[in-house]
Amino acid sequence: MKKVLSPIALLATFYIALVLFLGNTQLPNAEITSRQKGRFESFLKAVQQLESKTKTLENTVSSKKEVQTAYLNVRKAFKEWEYLAEHLDYLFIKDYINGAPLPKLERESFGLNIQEPKGLQVIDELVFSDSLFFQKENILKEIVGLKENLNKHIPASKIYDQSIFEAARTELVRIFALGETGFDTPASGNALADAHTSVIVLQTDMSLYFSAIKSKNPKLAESLANDFESAKQYLAANQDFDTFDRLTFLKKYIDPLYGNLLLAQETLEIEMPEETGKNTLPINYKARSIFANDFLDPVKYMRIPSRFVNKKTIELGKTLFFDPALSASNERSCASCHNPAKGFTDNLSKSTATGRTGSLARNSPTLLNCVYSERFFHDLRAKSLEEQTEHVITSAGEFNTTMLQIIEKLKGSVEYQDAFKNAFPEYTQNSLNSQTIQYAISSYVSSLSALNSPFDKYVRGETKQIPTNIKNGFNLFMGKAACGACHFAPTFNGTVPPLYLESESEVLGVPENPYTKPLKLDPDRGRAVGTMREGTPFYEYSFKTPTVRNVSLSAPYMHNGAYKTLEDVMDFYNNGGGKGMGLTVPYQTLSEDSLHLNKQETNDIIAFMQSLTDTTGLTSVPKRLPVFEGNEMLNKRKIGGEY
Repeated sequence: MKKVLSPIALLATFYIALVLFLGNTQLPNAEITSRQKGRFESFLKAVQQLESKTKTLENTVSSKKEVQTAYLNVRKAFKEWEYLAEHLDYLFIKDYINGAPLPKLERESFGLNIQEPKGLQVIDELVFSDSLFFQKENILKEIVGLKENLNKHIPASKIYDQSIFEAARTELVRIFALGETGFDTPASGNALADAHTSVIVLQTDMSLYFSAIKSKNPKLAESLANDFESAKQYLAANQDFDTFDRLTFLKKYIDPLYGNLLLAQETLEIEMPEETGKNTLPINYKARSIFANDFLDPVKYMRIPSRFVNKKTIELGKTLFFDPALSASNERSCASCHNPAKGFTDNLSKSTATGRTGSLARNSPTLLNCVYSERFFHDLRAKSLEEQTEHVITSAGEFNTTMLQIIEKLKGSVEYQDAFKNAFPEYTQNSLNSQTIQYAISSYVSSLSALNSPFDKYVRGETKQIPTNIKNGFNLFMGKAACGACHFAPTFNGTVPPLYLESESEVLGVPENPYTKPLKLDPDRGRAVGTMREGTPFYEYSFKTPTVRNVSLSAPYMHNGAYKTLEDVMDFYNNGGGKGMGLTVPYQTLSEDSLHLNKQETNDIIAFMQSLTDTTGLTSVPKRLPVFEGNEMLNKRKIGGEY
């Protein structure tokens, strides 16, 4: 006779089966959460040990070595904790733990409240300075501050699988675009040891997912395991900063891991940022390569609703961009200073002022890829492309008009009125207004994304070969020459990885005219006069870090067009900028030390930068401009302007 289970027994049996099922499929985020707490404790303990060694520091080689070794242990513990800590509280790490060793303005402050640099990068410079023993008190002060800030940290009680995968992929970007450049090891030169630690901790955590991945995609699990192990071994065997082959490491390890971690996340059906509404970053999370042409989303950098960035608004914006009717004289358009035939610059040292009455204070930077920025103009005074448009319109030396005058002028064209109605149907009453004009121009400028250069195609595997001098140039750019520590990959501008949220400026000490002696510092105060809030000494002579993409098209160089050739620019950097050439530049952020680049190395770096040239599909000009009824004089205006 069959024994019939009671309802309670049935429920118990179901519960046990469910537990067993979940036990076999549960992902390991709980274990990683526990590990992260342990890593924080190890980091704090290492800081305490550094403090102890520093207190007993003596002016001997062995004592100094002990302090430096203790600091490197701190770095190792930090790198083990970093990838998840940064993901969970990016601003805390940036402001208090591992920010750049430069003063800055407090983020939420309206006035000139200066936040002095603090954290590991400051300690790095002190511990590895030539005067280590005499920096003892300063080091202890920084350690005390670091401990105080770490004690404010509250470890996460639960870290979800989605966060772990996002943090791991972000860390790969950080390793490549920041770590390997030496960005956060300014004096210790510990960049590659840091990268090795980061890869090990990623391998350790992600290996917990391999069995689950293997059950669904054995080949992917094997590939991930092999790539992590190979990357670790490659770093272990190649620790010389100057000779490290960053291009090989990118193509063989970083990019494959970046793409396969996304595939693993999809395979395990772990939610993506887009699915949870958390993708506020400009990174396109589903890009499978750091050099994918859609790795960054232009729309995320814009201050306008994404629905207004479409084919119609881009086409309208293009027409406006080439129409001199936007200027008071009807002779100048946006294209006057941003000519597509000249890489969207004007190839002048300083741009021509309206009425041909002289020059503006600075030259016109390229608009190609300019959208990948947080702020605009050489002095970073504009916070959006729309705000930038407003500055140009009202500038006496540029369009010399107002938005209201432009609106009234454009309303004199039925074609323009119809074009605005068609592009902005949501504006049922008044589609031609200041907002829609700015939206349209910004949409066009944002479409000038040029990320399909020969170098990009090689990294993505779309072409098989690239000249050896370009490979060498990239490795020098990202390593010995320190270019990549300011011109960050893959945009090669000053938008800081791995989140690509903040645009940086640098104090380089650019001469007024490098071809005359004695040298004089260019008097343009840059960022210090860009906005009232940033009128502080450390922003004197500070200028936005531009992209070196399409740099072969945008001579002359620097904000004042001081340098005629890329060879001259490289000499400037090789000699340590203005300070290295004897100028007084108190807050120069560029190292004044020589880079010790020989002629061949300089030529290779230039070859690499020239390989970033791409204007494909971006240089076309409207065939005609809209007609203004009853205004024959205005209808004779020239596409792109007179000058």
